[in-house]
Amino acid sequence: MNQPDHSERGHAEFSPSSLKYVAGCAGYKGRDGSSAAAEMGTRIHEALEIEDPSNLQSEEEVSIYQEIMNDQAEYLMNFDSLELTETHSEIMLDVALNGTSTYGTCDFLNVYEGTKGVLIDYKTGISKIDTPDKNWQSKAYTLGCFQKFPKLETIEFVFFIPQRNEILSHTFKRSDVKQLTEELSEVIIKGEKVRPKWDTGTPDLSELTPTVDCRFCRYEDVCPALGGLVVEVAKKINPRLPDVDIDSTEDPEVVEQLWAIAKIVTNWAEGFKKRAVALAEDGVELPTLRLKKLGVRKKVTDPSTFISIADKYGVDTETILSNVSLPVSKIAKAVGDTAEKGGKQKLSAEFLSECQDAGIIEESPSRHTLS
Repeated sequence: MNQPDHSERGHAEFSPSSLKYVAGCAGYKGRDGSSAAAEMGTRIHEALEIEDPSNLQSEEEVSIYQEIMNDQAEYLMNFDSLELTETHSEIMLDVALNGTSTYGTCDFLNVYEGTKGVLIDYKTGISKIDTPDKNWQSKAYTLGCFQKFPKLETIEFVFFIPQRNEILSHTFKRSDVKQLTEELSEVIIKGEKVRPKWDTGTPDLSELTPTVDCRFCRYEDVCPALGGLVVEVAKKINPRLPDVDIDSTEDPEVVEQLWAIAKIVTNWAEGFKKRAVALAEDGVELPTLRLKKLGVRKKVTDPSTFISIADKYGVDTETILSNVSLPVSKIAKAVGDTAEKGGKQKLSAEFLSECQDAGIIEESPSRHTLS
């Protein structure tokens, strides 16, 4: 079955799904690119839209799909006594605000009796979701729905979150429209004022608010507000650290102080992450984090036997060598070790020079660190 195409319009600059982060910090902007979790979510949403799980890629994806389908069917049974007048899947909602606007796509809408809407959004991840009455995304979709369907008197907004075994709902009334408009307008207008300042420098410190969501922001590594918070954390680890002017990050003395602080915080963070994983491995259940098995690295311990077995399966030595990265420095050392005493370094250099002249060695750009 063909997959739905949602590429035509793209995302709004301040999309409903991003408003949670913008409300937390007006300077927030998400990173480009995607993630495995986001791609999984897209596949499940597309399967739900066409009610066909055949393109899902794992048992986990099929399970989430099926749970949402079952939960939605059961939930909508509550409205069987009402006349179903409209049904919409993947409904685009434009949201007109005071001096600004946004838009987004909500997953499902049923309209009953022409006056009652049931607006549904699917959440395929494990993260905690605010209830619809406090959730910026649901507020935006609800307002857009009231505007798109002027005869609706109430909208029951529902989040299905199978990975948390949660169904969250709240009923909005048309009398809520004014408050929703004011709240959403304030968040977006503030973001429109602050975010562009990154293009010409840095927003004022007073305009930025570090939150747990900073890790999703593209400006994480240059944000002075987050930098100030990191310095505070470092001073709790080592109270003897000096005060640092976080606004002077190009001053050589400040650079050295922040370099030391970065190492302290990084070392502490890496140690803490290992302790957190150990706790989970011991059976401690965390609210939203789950143990994820990482890929096992495999290393060939007997190259000759490996090549012999591969050859038996029709893979020759040349093919094997084209799929591996050879440790040039180690091989050059092995060449040098064949020389008589005093000639090792010279022979290694000759070997590397001949390889370079033959054009068979690529050098990556030089990298540096500080010590």
